Amino acid sequence: MTYAKKAFLSLLCFVLVFVTATPAVTLAATTINDVPTNNSKYKAISWAVDNDLLSLNSANNFLPNEQITERELVVMFAKLDRNYALTYNDSVAYNFYSDFYLPFNGTHTTANRSKAVSRGQFARIYAAFKGLDLDEPQAVQYLYTNDISTGSTGKKTFADFNPSTKLTRGDIAEFLYRAVQSGNFAVQGLKRTAAGRDNDKVTLPPGFMGSNNADFEEPKDNSNDFTGPKYVNNALQSIDIEKPDLIANDQDSTLITVSLKTCKGDPIPDDKSYTFRVTSSYGAKIVDTSGEAVRNVQSDGSTVSAIVIAPKLTKSVRDTISFELINNTDPAMKCLEGEKLNAQVRYAPQPEMRIDYQVYDPANTDDNGSVTPPYVPFEKLPEFFTENIINVHWIDPEEKLFSIGQQTNVTNALGKVENVYLQYGGSDKKYPALGYKNAILQFENYNISVWLFETIIQKRLKDSVNDKKTIEIMYMISEDGRPIYRIQGIDDAIASQVENINPVGSIIQLMSYMPEEKQLTLEHYDSVMKIYAILTGLSNYDRTVLLKYQGGKLLGQVEAYKKRVEALKESADAASRPSGKDRYTKVMVTLVRPGGEPITDYQGTVKIKFNGVEKTASFVTNTSDYLDKTGGPGTAVAYFDSVIYGKSKVEATLVNKIDPRYATILKDLKDKTFTKEIFTNPYFSKNSSSLATEVAYVVDYSASMKGTDQSNYRGKKMIEVIDQLKAKNNIVIETNTKATVLGEGSTENVLKKDLYKASKEKGATDIFAGVELALSKFSNDTKTSKAIIVVSDGKTSKSKMTKVLNDAKKQGVKVYTVSMGKKSQVNDVILTQLAAETGGAYYHAIDNLQLHQVFQKIIDSILYKTSSSSCVNPEDLFEETTVTLRKGNITMNARIDGNCANVAKVNVRFSSLSGDVQFELTKRSDNVYMLTKPVQTMQDFKVNDEIEFIAYDKDGKIIALKTATITN
Repeated sequence: MTYAKKAFLSLLCFVLVFVTATPAVTLAATTINDVPTNNSKYKAISWAVDNDLLSLNSANNFLPNEQITERELVVMFAKLDRNYALTYNDSVAYNFYSDFYLPFNGTHTTANRSKAVSRGQFARIYAAFKGLDLDEPQAVQYLYTNDISTGSTGKKTFADFNPSTKLTRGDIAEFLYRAVQSGNFAVQGLKRTAAGRDNDKVTLPPGFMGSNNADFEEPKDNSNDFTGPKYVNNALQSIDIEKPDLIANDQDSTLITVSLKTCKGDPIPDDKSYTFRVTSSYGAKIVDTSGEAVRNVQSDGSTVSAIVIAPKLTKSVRDTISFELINNTDPAMKCLEGEKLNAQVRYAPQPEMRIDYQVYDPANTDDNGSVTPPYVPFEKLPEFFTENIINVHWIDPEEKLFSIGQQTNVTNALGKVENVYLQYGGSDKKYPALGYKNAILQFENYNISVWLFETIIQKRLKDSVNDKKTIEIMYMISEDGRPIYRIQGIDDAIASQVENINPVGSIIQLMSYMPEEKQLTLEHYDSVMKIYAILTGLSNYDRTVLLKYQGGKLLGQVEAYKKRVEALKESADAASRPSGKDRYTKVMVTLVRPGGEPITDYQGTVKIKFNGVEKTASFVTNTSDYLDKTGGPGTAVAYFDSVIYGKSKVEATLVNKIDPRYATILKDLKDKTFTKEIFTNPYFSKNSSSLATEVAYVVDYSASMKGTDQSNYRGKKMIEVIDQLKAKNNIVIETNTKATVLGEGSTENVLKKDLYKASKEKGATDIFAGVELALSKFSNDTKTSKAIIVVSDGKTSKSKMTKVLNDAKKQGVKVYTVSMGKKSQVNDVILTQLAAETGGAYYHAIDNLQLHQVFQKIIDSILYKTSSSSCVNPEDLFEETTVTLRKGNITMNARIDGNCANVAKVNVRFSSLSGDVQFELTKRSDNVYMLTKPVQTMQDFKVNDEIEFIAYDKDGKIIALKTATITN
């Protein structure tokens, strides 16, 4: 702790000089004689003059070609910077920005302050101001991708920017005008001297440095190099890598997002979607949010993204992830055909202490836990087959392989195309049998289990009457590049009795392959649930037809089969839980060697702490009897009797000396405490009232939601909302490029369906298509209240917006809108308007806990017909709090939920020898509060302790508290 030798009570009285929000973009009232109004820079120059950034001379001339000195530039930044709260003296500004390591040449050398600034230097300074440490080429590309500059001729190359040319008054007016228009102008800065450490976050397009090759390290496979024509640069805007450095452990992952425009540089509409093939030069896994491997991903308007999982490696490597447009029919995107857009990631092995957890509470059976689901790999495609009928020759259920053939075209060794019958798993060893376990398996149009697929194929092969003893099935490829094998053909005797209704005939046909109820085992669980899914999707008429078949006996049989396998599964789950524990939090700690392999014979213990309770657990070796067979070798397990709903954390520290055999490879884990955040899905409050309602649920599953909610918590939680509201009529809709009804009717009936459990992010966004579909499904009953709950990031087509808003108002339907994740990823303007104009409310949830709280507020609003504030949780309104020590100054910063309007002021409280002292932060915008103090004035305080941020209302009442520790 740091204590002063004496107390400075004068700290309680101080004066702050502060600036207001960023100047508005307005035109100057004064005539500018040397810049005509039709000049392309006139609007920017007028704005700069009007906002006192630059001035006119006595003749009202602007002199746009005069050079700018660095002293003038630093003051301009200070005048626009929302985080700057000092005087506009250049020395004060230099000192302030030195704490953020902006690469001004005059920070420590006063003589440089009067020198002219080059355009390239400005690019580096602006990038550092926005938090990126870039060299000049990457900084120039950053200006291009953020529409700060378009280059001198529009080619957008490094030379086209003229980086060595001196920055002029006209240049800086235009650059800063665009910067303020593009978003919040507030310094983020660097943590150390600029040295190009973030260069890998900006991808230089081909030809950028004057050649056709990208200016980054080449991957081993040169076929992955991006060598597209120059006009591709108009289309490629940026490539954002969430984490460019990953642990090479087959688990660590990153999200890569590519931002695009058309080949002419025009914006791509939000309802447009294109398909991209994603590949890794080092064999990394490309997966969807459920963990299943994908080959292809779909764009959402202007962005396309992919999740990459690092491979297991014992050496550090650099990988190239390539995005390639395929199956394109849009002339506006033709320049991307055959080209690869590359992102660079690095994989490095390192030792890990991996912490997983499971929570069990019989009253809340939601899937609470962090155990990573198994990776579902791709099955190899029959690459020479066309999407058509194929023959099945044999199937091996033990090896999960089958032999398939098709008459197709193949290029021989001489390069000649021949039409031949090609059989995988036949006599030609070049074409081995293929796997089917992880393919999409179907009967008619319905997904079925592996067991059903094998059973039907085996029976039909046995009954085959053709000479080759083969059967026919359909082969197709899914949108994400997975093979689809579809069995077709409902028996004529069945079809004729059910009016040839496909889903009814499919249920009857599939049930004929199932064993008797008493013979069901857990092996049949997935098969029964797949058949039940078809049943719940039947229309009322189809269900009536099924009831007529055999007097309704089969319908009851499907229900009985479902109860049977669910009981078997519950018994198996119960057997795996430790006896004598009604509810618990189970924490599992595993040591992992560099390269991703768990250590299974570690001799030692680990101290695990959760909810104030500390336990020591031994790592169970591969020669030991594991606790109740509930884990695997190498894992230390501790059970805690408590369950904390919402957010909590668990800590783990190795005890005593590290096992000598692993002392070298695990040395980085010694004397360190590792923390894992635990989230346990909370309950909703018990309803104290009921109301006859009709509610529609519209959830966005477009591709852009990949970066917002990778765990699909919004879908799982929305199912709980449906159960909680128990509306008279429920309309459950999934929306992306188009809107789809997943279920409608009573609560009991819709909850029988999978609803959002199997939904996956793909395609573009059209929220209003979903809302329009929901409005068409409401009844004409005027006695029931009607509401729609929308969850989305708001990036949507607006073509139907006016019509949908008018229809909602006419029908008296309130729309409640919810966004998730980082505020920067959300278009809250549309979501706010949709809610406000229909009498609903808009909410933003920064994490899963806040999403639960948002849904609770919406439930209360619908059931009790009350209006509620968009402030999610006043007691948790601090979105971010930081206290940073930089070069002699302590900066205190708080960001609050902007919807919580009852905040009158925000203070920071320090402990001192003479008592607690509070500093009031300056309000910089609607939700940002900030204050910078010289460190000398803070010597009396215990700055190493936790520092408390306090929000007060207008009456001086404390409404929220949050602690932070100082960072250097």
